[in-house]
Amino acid sequence: MRKALAVALSLAALVLVASPAAAQAPADLRAAMAARDSAIAKADAAAWDQLTAAAFTVVQEDGVMMTRAERLTQFKAQKPSGFAPRTREIVTRLGDVYVARYLRGSVWILDVWTREGGRWKVAAVQVTTAKK
Repeated sequence: MRKALAVALSLAALVLVASPAAAQAPADLRAAMAARDSAIAKADAAAWDQLTAAAFTVVQEDGVMMTRAERLTQFKAQKPSGFAPRTREIVTRLGDVYVARYLRGSVWILDVWTREGGRWKVAAVQVTTAKK
């Protein structure tokens, strides 16, 4: 009984810790995140471009680092494809930027969001294979 109570309290604490982190992201940032997810799923290069900061870099799952221009060239060649929804997401404010960490399918993704030209844009992405 005591062990079950400890497990229940631990789970409740995790929910309480994760909920405020996810809730602190402003609505316009959440909208930008959703629009970027949609642009990626639809292979919409124009929308992706609008949501990507000038100094953007990505480190892909295979360890290759790409600049914004390199990733945009690659992105324009992609076909639309659905993807798994975000799970285990935590969004944290760090000064003027927000960091979103989430699991999508079999990879962990870390996005760094900042305001550029008055709009939310992703400045950096790190993709890492999730351990099973």
